[in-house]
Amino acid sequence: MSRLAVSILAIGALVLSGVVFADDGNFNASRTFEFDPDHTGCPSARWSKRSGEEDSNCKTKFGLVLEKNCETATFASAGAVLNNIKGAQVQCGPTFGYDIKDGSTCEAGSPRFNVSYTTPANTSGFSFVGGCANGTKVSLGNGWARVTFDPCSASQAFPVIPAGSTITSVVLIVDDQGSYTLDNIQVNGVYADKPGSAGALPSCSQ
Repeated sequence: MSRLAVSILAIGALVLSGVVFADDGNFNASRTFEFDPDHTGCPSARWSKRSGEEDSNCKTKFGLVLEKNCETATFASAGAVLNNIKGAQVQCGPTFGYDIKDGSTCEAGSPRFNVSYTTPANTSGFSFVGGCANGTKVSLGNGWARVTFDPCSASQAFPVIPAGSTITSVVLIVDDQGSYTLDNIQVNGVYADKPGSAGALPSCSQ
């Protein structure tokens, strides 16, 4: 089964399970999921204390740990739903991204954003933004790298999302075999670094 088919089925299962994409306030990435219709037990998704980068108080806080402990071909995935993002406009530039811990798996297909949207011409669209190996990756010098994606770039979004499109839903997902530790999940300059509302990029000031 193709990656697109797997992604659409995973998103469909989330919608049917009662996920609501509200249009008020900043987004959050609190809702993790494990899509495992064949009950393999191989996908895992969780926010884990002391797995992330230092926060503004210079304390190590939450990180998002995603795993797929089986072959890529296995029909399974893990990730996080970005709630409260419906209605946001797609902006060109490095406006999607995350920090990834050194040593994590970094694939062309994972981690990526599955983005559903309505174009300025009022047609529905669906695009992959990412994954990690397709992004602009910059080492932060603290054991982490920042990976960003331009949804208007043909090398980082498949297909390209027309500027000014309105977001319907966003899911951060991994469906390639591996282990991924993420933090500071970003959309349009707003960052989720823990369960709960997103905000400004945390900065440790010693």
